[in-house]
Amino acid sequence: MTALTHERPEGTVPPAAPGGRPLGPRITAAVVVLAGAGLLVRAIRDAAQSGVTVDGPRLAPLIVTGGWVVLAAAYTIQTWAGKYTEAERVERAPRASWLVPAGLLAALVGYALVLEYTVVGYVPATAAFFVAAARLLGDRPVRAVILRDVVVALGLSFAIYLAFTRFLDIQLPAGVLPL
Repeated sequence: MTALTHERPEGTVPPAAPGGRPLGPRITAAVVVLAGAGLLVRAIRDAAQSGVTVDGPRLAPLIVTGGWVVLAAAYTIQTWAGKYTEAERVERAPRASWLVPAGLLAALVGYALVLEYTVVGYVPATAAFFVAAARLLGDRPVRAVILRDVVVALGLSFAIYLAFTRFLDIQLPAGVLPL
């Protein structure tokens, strides 16, 4: 008698729906479309009750949720159209690893704690978080991308800080930098 296991042999992929497409992306597409449609309906109701103006708070949710539904519909069409060959399915099969999501979660929690309980400030904390996230999500050697990651992280962090504090009048923690 052989023991039943739920492990798949190396190089195999999860079960697919009829037509050769994996079920996961189809389910995700349906959930994203339904969530976007629900939020769009709510944004339309709110806008109808209080009116929509260019400078009012009701226009942005309409634009964002409308874009969400359009992109989700495009993703849904992509997941239901065409077929993968077996070679494409094996190539596209994700490697199951919880290290990257766990690392990103730890980095995000650390980022929130640094912003809340230290005097480091927004720009250095955000730049450090960006570099950490880029390293976790990237697969290129550190030497090849570290300078680029640091320059982009500092540039984006500083630009976001200035945009929020100067143009939107939303205060972010200045921290150790005299900004």
